[in-house]
Amino acid sequence: MRTFCARTFGASALAIMVVSLAATAHAQDVTGRVAMEAVVSASASSADKGDPFLIFDAVNTIGVGRGWDVIIRPWAKRMPGGEWGAEMYGLQLRYTSSTRIPFRIDTGIISSPLGLAALELQAHRNPTISAPFYYFVPLPSFDGTSDKVTLMSGGYPLGAIVSASGAHWDVRGGLTDSSPARQRNVFGASRPPAASQIVVGGGVTPTTGLRLGAGFARGRYRSHTQSSAAYDAGGEQEEYGSDALTHTGTPRETATVFTVEGEYAVGYTRISGEWIVDRFETTISPAVARGFNLQAVQTLTPRWFAAARTVRVSSPVLAGFKPGRRTASSAEATLGYRVTPIFTVRGGYQGSGSLYRPGWEHALAVSAVWAQRWW
Repeated sequence: MRTFCARTFGASALAIMVVSLAATAHAQDVTGRVAMEAVVSASASSADKGDPFLIFDAVNTIGVGRGWDVIIRPWAKRMPGGEWGAEMYGLQLRYTSSTRIPFRIDTGIISSPLGLAALELQAHRNPTISAPFYYFVPLPSFDGTSDKVTLMSGGYPLGAIVSASGAHWDVRGGLTDSSPARQRNVFGASRPPAASQIVVGGGVTPTTGLRLGAGFARGRYRSHTQSSAAYDAGGEQEEYGSDALTHTGTPRETATVFTVEGEYAVGYTRISGEWIVDRFETTISPAVARGFNLQAVQTLTPRWFAAARTVRVSSPVLAGFKPGRRTASSAEATLGYRVTPIFTVRGGYQGSGSLYRPGWEHALAVSAVWAQRWW
């Protein structure tokens, strides 16, 4: 793959946004159309002793004419325990063509181009209470260096993606500044260095209700460092003594992410899932992590619905006191009720096992979601 400067790419993407927005703002058919969608969710689990998890999400779309839209999506959360965080989940310019074969260009801070469940990370689109944990829980350290990579990132990179679709197919491809396996908050003070990635994907719809797809990404996930500390399998720094696994420097390493996804809807039932394989180059040997997410949703009545999800992740540890593979699983069963078109409540069971400790935890959880859209 031809190399290029990530900083130059990032600056170019932002420059394209500014220039394109300036040009379209002076177009004769500026519409000024504005759509706003606000989502507020609150969930609580017996595992967290009822301490609520809050999410505030807003998607604002501004039409500026001739197929161009500006999308702004601020996002904030309150974790159980009281820690707050905020991120810009969208700051992009989108162009949608009116050609015979429609295509779309997204540039700026965009949604992750890989990951089927990423399309349902908004609380009102997620039929269960929680999201697949592998979007947010880091994998164990592979070779003694803590990279904080995940099987699939729930973050939103800086990039440019072109997508097109027909009656029975869809394709997409482009460049981003962060591996799909590593989250990078563009405005975060502790964000990792930009790392250029090539991303491609597509799918087929052979019959109504059925779609099969796949995606691929490759690029650097680890930057060169002069020194690094030793970490145990759980990602916690340890004192190993004179024989500690330490490095005078770690080289740049690449990651390859491959996904297969499927979705089938018939009647009032929808089944969807994705399988993910990540290959990380390390200082010892390649580390291959894999996992899957399988979800089913059943509409019972116009107001009642039921959903279930199972998730599993397997990841290697190549160094430390306990080398080998670590596995984690989760299961969730949810019953939901649409009180009004904009307000939904859910309740259900959650079970999980961690990558960092043995055992299975059981919990009961509830959530309330308010979502309103204005045009």
